[in-house]
Amino acid sequence: MGETHLDIGVGTGYYLKHAPENHAISLMDLNPDSLKIAAGRVGDEKIRDTLQHDVFETFPADWQGRFDSVSMYYLLHCLPGDMATKAKAIKNAGMALKPGGTLFGATILGKAVSHNAFGKKLMAVYNKKGIFSNTDDSADTLHSVLDEHFAKVTLEQHGTVALFSATAPRLA
Repeated sequence: MGETHLDIGVGTGYYLKHAPENHAISLMDLNPDSLKIAAGRVGDEKIRDTLQHDVFETFPADWQGRFDSVSMYYLLHCLPGDMATKAKAIKNAGMALKPGGTLFGATILGKAVSHNAFGKKLMAVYNKKGIFSNTDDSADTLHSVLDEHFAKVTLEQHGTVALFSATAPRLA
């Protein structure tokens, strides 16, 4: 995590609560309640800014080229569309980074993975209800999208979850 960090899709802020004291953290989420809960958990002394914003929309000018790191933990599988559609969110996250900055996160995969019986049922229900949209998300499609937008990509698959890191955004 860089000294200036943006977390997109903040959840409850559980992990950010443990960030170093000298880091300036900004939060972005479409849900104002999530922003409020996460900011409260992390604490005013660490929070620089919060922004209620759709990750598919271009970020405000003062949020571009601003961060050393951006995280997207367990967000991509909740975004609508296939990985080609989600590429817009990944590109926007890259635009928020300083040159040489790093995007990192995790997502639950739906394709080319082996979910257990409970996981299969849960995935079916969540995808049907629109909570998840990851039926066609695979490690290969995620890697391809990241590679299109970043100079250096690392992706590790652990069971049904992909952990990723992408450095040096291609800003063209």
